[in-house]
Amino acid sequence: MNREQLVDDVREVLAKAGFYLSEKHYERGISFDIIARRDNILLIINVMVNADSSRIENAKEIQILAKALNGSPLFISIKGGRRRLERGVIYSRRGIPVISPETMDDMFLEGIPPYVFSAPGGFYVSIDSEILRKARSEQSISLGTLAEIAGVSRKAIQKYEDGMGADLDVALRIEEFLGKSLIMPLNPFEYSKEEAEDLEMLDMKDDFKRSIFESLLTIGYDIVPTHHCPFEAITSDDDTVLLSGLVSKGNTDLKSKAKIVTNLSSVTEKRSVIFLDKRYKKTSIEGTPLISHRELIYIDSKSDILELLKERTEKG
Repeated sequence: MNREQLVDDVREVLAKAGFYLSEKHYERGISFDIIARRDNILLIINVMVNADSSRIENAKEIQILAKALNGSPLFISIKGGRRRLERGVIYSRRGIPVISPETMDDMFLEGIPPYVFSAPGGFYVSIDSEILRKARSEQSISLGTLAEIAGVSRKAIQKYEDGMGADLDVALRIEEFLGKSLIMPLNPFEYSKEEAEDLEMLDMKDDFKRSIFESLLTIGYDIVPTHHCPFEAITSDDDTVLLSGLVSKGNTDLKSKAKIVTNLSSVTEKRSVIFLDKRYKKTSIEGTPLISHRELIYIDSKSDILELLKERTEKG
């Protein structure tokens, strides 16, 4: 199966599962393939045939987007290296959870969570430490006896009771001996989540970008720049998140950029804006408000910019 077909298959499953999806884009160099939302779940997804083909810069940006948008990064792949990914197992690449299409089907269509995660050395599971301690106490089983049955040390049993993950085979032996279900379901959106450092704030060679960012910072916004997105930054404070596009040196790509940014704004339930190097004949396009560089310079507060965005969104 090629990557394009895999992306289509993933989109079909997510749509059946009730997710609202970003439109399929054909832009090259974008870090993600799909942004999907269902209720309080927001996924930033990259689809690839082989998880080992993931690029570090794309992974870093997906993590940054997930953090800024309060979402979860996710890789969906068929293989890792030369091996096909196992069903029901969570893997990890570059700090991002990886699942197979089959695992995705089980989760979103059948409501069956994964129970196993892959880590150096093999497959592991999370054990319900409270049930383990209680079962061992009620059955008067010593640490030594259980360790012998499981084929591990007494110290390992103690760590399982403190919440450490266990080798899958070890966990199954303990479950069989105690007659208790100990293995817990896993949430891939909480597993192997690493925060990436923000990308370089300002490109000093780009006067337009630097000026826009500096104006927004002066007003009181935080700026998270992006390098592989249809928009150039996420502009935010405690109450507002703006997907912020920048267009300079002519408006030849303005309409296509606005269309993509508007769609992503709708899926993520965040506002969007495009800053221009000069005035445009319209004040919004494809549903996204436009603000010229000169207008931004004379805006003194966040409330002023929000009022302008509201006005131009309504007019659009």
